[in-house]
Amino acid sequence: MYKLLALDLDGTMLDPDKKITPMTRSSIQKLMAGEVNVTIASGRFPASVWLHARELSLNFPLVALNGAVTVDPATGQMLDGVPLKTEDVLLMLDIIQQEEAYVHFYGYNVLYVQEINEINKDWAKDNRVMDSVHEWSTEKYREQGDLIRLVEVGRDFRSFVSNMPGMLYKAAVICSDHDSREKLCRILGDLGTFQCSRTGSLRFDINSAGVSKRGALERLCHEHHIERQQVAAAGDYDNDLEMLQWAGLGIAMGNAESHVKEIANVITGSNVEDGVAQAIHHYLL
Repeated sequence: MYKLLALDLDGTMLDPDKKITPMTRSSIQKLMAGEVNVTIASGRFPASVWLHARELSLNFPLVALNGAVTVDPATGQMLDGVPLKTEDVLLMLDIIQQEEAYVHFYGYNVLYVQEINEINKDWAKDNRVMDSVHEWSTEKYREQGDLIRLVEVGRDFRSFVSNMPGMLYKAAVICSDHDSREKLCRILGDLGTFQCSRTGSLRFDINSAGVSKRGALERLCHEHHIERQQVAAAGDYDNDLEMLQWAGLGIAMGNAESHVKEIANVITGSNVEDGVAQAIHHYLL
């Protein structure tokens, strides 16, 4: 019997419009009514993960920023965190700047950018909880918008980083040139200092070495006396790979990358087809 279901957000629990569909909501609630815990394991900001968990009344600790932080489901406050080391970030910046790629950094619910531009100006807004009734409006979503800040730090990222020890948990590199992007991901990954994971067609994320959704879930399960065989996990992209391989039941979404499907135990429908709801009904209820 499974005791925990861990769900990625984008491409998994959320449909392509970034919404929780009524069928997904209902299935999760039925699962929790059967005394199975449900959590979110995402690369998103802690506040975004917490807001989505609150929408579903989840009460198991949450995983954000690819496992760099765990979050109290009641308060949204950090339970534990693994920041990037300052000296490592400075080395990272040197390498990224050689390829002239874009990078920004995640604090705890703060996005730090050199300058506000088309890439980042809506980043915080895109982390909101959207339902199937209300479209975006400043008033309706003011509370959510206030939880995640966008901070412009200026062109000298090195000085900024040097004065922010222990405050940065993740970096995101965005580069439209495939060769440059893959080169950066390979070089940074080979250093042994970073955990690099592709999280989109034009980007990859960087955390401290050893940080992953799997690692965060392992710690939480140990604290709550849950064996890995009692864990089901669903995801669709590279930052879900270790989590799906580790879980007793690894569920790949129908829209997942082919290599993610290859390592999963089962494949469910896509996030257009309420794949999470399908998996819950077929394997967990």
